[in-house]
Amino acid sequence: MARHLKNVPSQLRNGIHGAMGSRHGAMFADLHRSLGWQVLGLEGFLRLDQASYLHNLIVDNPSVRTVLEIGFNAGHSSYVFLDARPDVHVVSFDLGEHSYVSAAKNFIDKKFPGRHELVLGDSTITVPQYRLTTPEATFDLAFVDGGHDYAVASADLRNCRSLVSHGGLVVMDDLLDWKTWGIGPSRAWAEVCNEGLVTAVELFQDGRPVESVRKKAATAAWGLGRYN
Repeated sequence: MARHLKNVPSQLRNGIHGAMGSRHGAMFADLHRSLGWQVLGLEGFLRLDQASYLHNLIVDNPSVRTVLEIGFNAGHSSYVFLDARPDVHVVSFDLGEHSYVSAAKNFIDKKFPGRHELVLGDSTITVPQYRLTTPEATFDLAFVDGGHDYAVASADLRNCRSLVSHGGLVVMDDLLDWKTWGIGPSRAWAEVCNEGLVTAVELFQDGRPVESVRKKAATAAWGLGRYN
């Protein structure tokens, strides 16, 4: 339980922002009410600066209509994508190991009927399977925020390539190479960029573009790129 309580300050902060008029704070407060006490057990969390970034990414890129998401968790990022524009559809891949996943899925379906699909299971297996069983599927954006082990993060980035259109966008979260849970994503992102599988476009820390990520105690960093 202790490892989940670290998310409580973010949840409380988002609730306060919602009360003060923050769009995404209010959205997340709405989602959290639907989860009840399960909200105290959330593993991982989407910060408000990340939510604003993802929202603007969809708004500023009208050609993005289909989103492939690795890591549904409690539905925060799916909520942001779907709320940004009414023509956006999201397919999420998640292990489904937490009890709140089904409650979050029910909330998303009621809020955005017919626009979200959730595929449960190990993404290193289900994403390639989805490519085989749904060959017509093509995505404009991949958001990778799933397993943090290097092997999983690397497989997710590479497997998404076969489902995202050439030149399609990819966002990789958790590029914090000094954190135990950021080492794998950071290494995987650096490798696909160095190999030319992805062309890096921008790097962000706490919602602002940066040249490099600075080591800080409480921070978030992610990269934006295009699949080649």
